[in-house]
Amino acid sequence: MIEVFNTNEEELLLAFRSGDERAFDQVFRKFYAPLVFFARRFMLLEGMAEEVVQDNLFKLWQKRADFNSLVSMKAFLYISTKNACLDGIDKEKRKLNRDSHWVLENDYLEPNVEDLIIHTEVLQEIRSAINLLPEQCRKIMKMSYEQSMTGKEIAEAMQITVSTVNNQKARGLSLLRKSLHQNGFALLIILLGNDLLN
Repeated sequence: MIEVFNTNEEELLLAFRSGDERAFDQVFRKFYAPLVFFARRFMLLEGMAEEVVQDNLFKLWQKRADFNSLVSMKAFLYISTKNACLDGIDKEKRKLNRDSHWVLENDYLEPNVEDLIIHTEVLQEIRSAINLLPEQCRKIMKMSYEQSMTGKEIAEAMQITVSTVNNQKARGLSLLRKSLHQNGFALLIILLGNDLLN
């Protein structure tokens, strides 16, 4: 059933609205990682981003009958996550002022939310595209992209040559260039670093 949800957003939405916990699990998996990435751009304390996102996904579940599309669910999650993060920042500022009579020297400015959402969505697009690569190529790209490993470190971990790693990176970039939008590919190059181009 979950496999069907992956290919049919309308069916996923109907199952979610009707209270199907498997559909909630699918929605949770779809939105959790991008929202945590987004929330971490706001939050000061370790672990707070995850807590905020989990709370907002639970609120989404409670209000599941109110949503008519995955787009409206996504909008709700981003807006409520942003607001909860900003509320959390305000509470932490007040607590610091009250507990230690210490005034923060620098106010935390609200980041450009639209840019953060776009950045988060592009990163999600990159992750999804990498997951579709052939197995060895996918593993190498993930080690480079997610773990920031060098070509030499990847070669040692996979017990292959550095030239094989470089060839697989070049193959991965070629495949990703075809599947990603222009902005996604440009961001991927920045995230992976210039060593991919060598």
